[in-house]
Amino acid sequence: MQNNIYFLFILLVACTATAQENIPTVPTAIYVGNAAFHAPVYGAKISLVLQEDFGNKKRPVSTFIGEFISDSAGMITVSLIPNKSYLIQTTKDGYYTQLSKLKTTNFSRTHQNKKGISLRPRNIISIKGNIAIPNGTKGQVTLTNTTTNYTRTEQLDATGNYDIKAVKDNDYELHVFIEGMIDTVVNIKQEALATNSGNIPFVYNFVPNAPKPNYRAGDVFALKSYNLRFIDRTHRLSSEIWLDTLVRILKDNPEVKMELQIHTDSRKSDRLNLLLSKKRAALVQQELIERGVTEEQFFFEMKGEDEILNHCVDGVTCTKREHAINNRIVLIVTSGAFLFKEDD
Repeated sequence: MQNNIYFLFILLVACTATAQENIPTVPTAIYVGNAAFHAPVYGAKISLVLQEDFGNKKRPVSTFIGEFISDSAGMITVSLIPNKSYLIQTTKDGYYTQLSKLKTTNFSRTHQNKKGISLRPRNIISIKGNIAIPNGTKGQVTLTNTTTNYTRTEQLDATGNYDIKAVKDNDYELHVFIEGMIDTVVNIKQEALATNSGNIPFVYNFVPNAPKPNYRAGDVFALKSYNLRFIDRTHRLSSEIWLDTLVRILKDNPEVKMELQIHTDSRKSDRLNLLLSKKRAALVQQELIERGVTEEQFFFEMKGEDEILNHCVDGVTCTKREHAINNRIVLIVTSGAFLFKEDD
């Protein structure tokens, strides 16, 4: 009799084990991410508990499944039972404990299912501020933890504001970059961050230095990509690109003054070429004044044929193209300073 009971017990255990082995499972990947930095969390401990409700019980029966550690990608992979409910507890030093539930209803048995968990770090602080730049200018700030070399980049909004998260008790480098305007790195020490408690942000505003001018008093303002040669004509100069540029520079920089030297070729007499210089100067002066440039910002020097650039002096036969080289205007900065790039 005892032998029969023992045999039945062994048979029951074997059947139970076989049944458990035949339970279908669903492959599931659980990702643990940093809620502040949108990065994976390595080394997080994930405790998985199966919760089952057998109908007449007020509280579900909990079965501990196991503990898992997230890899460098913040991932663990487990096989779960379909149509069940699981309780997940995720912990890691320096982070708040996260409790979450996972139901495997409608989980795929052939494709990997995914579950995301966000861990919120402790001692988080916002480093925020404003870059004093024209509205609509695009730029970015990059925060680098000088201990871990972890970096995070945020784009400036349309008005130059930024808000980037950091963890206290670390030193940082804040790199501000706006193409053509700002490229600077600011060191932020952990002592500075420690003075801010709770969720009070650490505010760091930037008023960038004005771009350094590349034209000053005494410089020749040479617009190499523009045609500055004069051709005798009676119509207006409204289509001259170089004149548009000159007007913009003088109006944007009211402290700037310029000397405009009017040169001619040598095909007429000295007296007639000086008169021609005056005629051209009057035409330019009229355009500048009508476009809103004050007369105090410019004056003319009539050069005539005094400074020929090539061999085309009196008595030398030259082509129209060769003579045209000497029909020109030279712009000389006499006061103030400004920034100008050839592609402006």
